[in-house]
Amino acid sequence: MDFEARFRESLPLIDRVIGEVCRRARVRDADAEDFASVVRIALIENDYEILRKWEGRSTLAGYLSIVIRRLLADQRIQELGRWHPSAEAKRLGNAAILLDRLLHRDGRALEEAIPLVRALEPSLSEKDVRAMAASLPARDQRARPVALEEIAEPAAEDRADAGARDYDAHRIATRAAQVVRETMAKWPDEDVVILRFRYGGSMTIADISRALRIPQRPLYRRLEARLGELRQALVSAGLDAATLAEVTGNAVRSLDFGLDSWKNADARPSSQEEVEVSR
Repeated sequence: MDFEARFRESLPLIDRVIGEVCRRARVRDADAEDFASVVRIALIENDYEILRKWEGRSTLAGYLSIVIRRLLADQRIQELGRWHPSAEAKRLGNAAILLDRLLHRDGRALEEAIPLVRALEPSLSEKDVRAMAASLPARDQRARPVALEEIAEPAAEDRADAGARDYDAHRIATRAAQVVRETMAKWPDEDVVILRFRYGGSMTIADISRALRIPQRPLYRRLEARLGELRQALVSAGLDAATLAEVTGNAVRSLDFGLDSWKNADARPSSQEEVEVSR
């Protein structure tokens, strides 16, 4: 597979996922642009190793979302280092550790931290929390990061993932329809008509046999052979059954294969055939 071509083809999706991850992590402006460059370089490095590791068991958008979140987590660790509560906070217990994290890691104001600490430890009064804050050692002010857990772990139905998956599904469906149409364009008109009758018109094999005045028994093998060609064309294009099922579910008819319309005048049945079908 040409992974350079896949990378270039997927750039709009990659940029969309990067944007969603940055918005969720509150990475903006120049920082977001710098991180986007980091992601693109990471995807290219080692002969597109990250893209090579995608096995197709999830959508490319979902896979990229996880990868990009982890890249952001790694960058935060490199820039800021892992945060650890002070020895005094550990000595005072869980409430003090939470307060230390809110004030000195997340950069929150004391007024914002007080109700959160009291929710963890209701026995503490506002005065107690203020005294606890005063007892914690001062630490160098640092840029406010997002919790690493929030970045690294994928949410089940995260809005960013949903949007990226929708985009990916549309792209795959469009490609699948194109492959099917291009394959059918090489067939004799009668074979195209057979497929359209069977799947566009929901006709039985017996009805098709009567409509086209061809033997019914060979029609089964003929249709099966053409369907096999379509499957092989889709697989060759990197669109196996698992990939298509993931993006379309059971709504196969939502893919526009041209089976419901008679856009090719040469492929239309004759008037006599249409009469036979109507009967």
